[in-house]
Parts: sequence; C-alpha cells; structure tokens
Amino acid sequence: MKSAVVLFAGVGSTLVMTAFSEAIALVFRKPFHVVTILAIMLPFKKNSESPGTLMYSIATVVHYFIGVIFAFAYSLQLSERLIINDWLSAFLYGGIIASVAVISWRIFFWIHPNPPPIELKNYLLTIWGGHIILSLTMAGIFRLFPLS
Repeated sequence: MKSAVVLFAGVGSTLVMTAFSEAIALVFRKPFHVVTILAIMLPFKKNSESPGTLMYSIATVVHYFIGVIFAFAYSLQLSERLIINDWLSAFLYGGIIASVAVISWRIFFWIHPNPPPIELKNYLLTIWGGHIILSLTMAGIFRLFPLS
C-alpha cells in the first residue's frame, strides 16, 4: 500500500505540475512544454529535428519517473520523521527540489549542442513554480493517504 501511495503521489503531483506548465505556456503563449523540450533535447543532436513518438514516450517516462523519485524522497523524510507533512514543509521541500530542477535544466541547456530557442529565464521560473506546485500537491496526497 505504501508503494502505491508513493507512486500515486509522484505521478499525480507530476501531472498537476505539468498542467501548471502547460497553463503558463497557454496564457503567455510561450513554448514551455516540458515533455516536448525534453523530447527535443534528449537525443543530444546538433541538428534539432521534430522528435518522434518513441522520443516523446521516453521523455514522458523520464519526466514522471523523476516525479516519483521526488515523492519517494519526500515519503522517506516523512517516515524517518525528518519533516512533518504540513504546508510549510511542503513549500520548503518544493523550494529545494525546484532549485535542483532549475540548476539541472540550466546545465542541460548549457551543455546541449543545440538547445531549443526559448526564453530560458522565464522557462526556468516556470519550472521553479511548477515544482512548488508539485510539492504542495504531493503533500496533499500524503495527507489524504497517510503512509503510517
């Protein structure tokens, strides 16, 4: 049961974060589609081409797998009583994982031979906000389905 809750928290909160990013992309008319950007960048090619179905699938799995890892890390901290599952702890955890995500994306754009031409600063702000949303959603799921 515990594993199912962690999996649900990871996938569910990643889904909400992705919806947040898509909403930002729609409202501001920016190409901030995380899975699409990941699908374009994962092959690490100099010539950027439209990714195929396989690359979109891989990008989606990678994206959601990372969300599950964040949920597992959060649940481990809860189980070890390193944090309590309140909104402040979730916000702080979100700030930490958001910073990790922003640094990771920044490095990825820096080392990639031909990253997509997007407004990186605004994209990274969207990523940061999305991870706060992810963490708060995760905390809500763990409140609905306590691990102990």
